Amino acid sequence: MILETSFLIDLMKGRSDAIATAEELDRSGEPLYLPSPALFELWLGAGRAARRKEEIEGIETLVSSFPVMVMTDGDAREAGLLQAALSRAGRTMGTVDVMVAGMAKARNQTLVTGDRDFRTVARDVRIRSSRGR
Repeated sequence: MILETSFLIDLMKGRSDAIATAEELDRSGEPLYLPSPALFELWLGAGRAARRKEEIEGIETLVSSFPVMVMTDGDAREAGLLQAALSRAGRTMGTVDVMVAGMAKARNQTLVTGDRDFRTVARDVRIRSSRGR
């Protein structure tokens, strides 16, 4: 399973629904991954944060807790094709979000997210919401 940025942020903030989801995923024994584009978003947020030290510590904890999944050419292919299909349909999605969705699609992985925007690609990618459980 691929852990998307909004889910990771909710986890770092201690949101009860994200913690419950993480505990459930942990019990499942299924591998969990941090996609490198999501790490980019987290580091960007840390660079802008008022409490930068706390953000950096939270990210470092995540990086030490889960393996990082690096984007491959196959992932980029799926992300690009997803973005093009969305564009043709008159819909949009942030570049990093579609990159992460492309990674999930290319690897046949479920994407764990707290971001409702991912419903846009639910036809192409298995989505697991961590909010509103």
